[in-house]
Amino acid sequence: MKLRLFRRRPALAPAAAVFSPVGVLDGARWLVCDTTTCAHLTRRHTPTGSTWTCTVCGTTKGDEQ
Repeated sequence: MKLRLFRRRPALAPAAAVFSPVGVLDGARWLVCDTTTCAHLTRRHTPTGSTWTCTVCGTTKGDEQ
């Protein structure tokens, strides 16, 4: 009786991530948003004076004086 060796097909390469410079050019930062609207995820925040404003829910973070 002959034994056959079966090989698995090689896995497909994952899709390459595409990064855009949006957020770098306007001074935005990726900060953790502390609201349940954003589900406490890291979201893009744009600078507003000495604070940072979330681009998803609009809350501010930072030195609020």
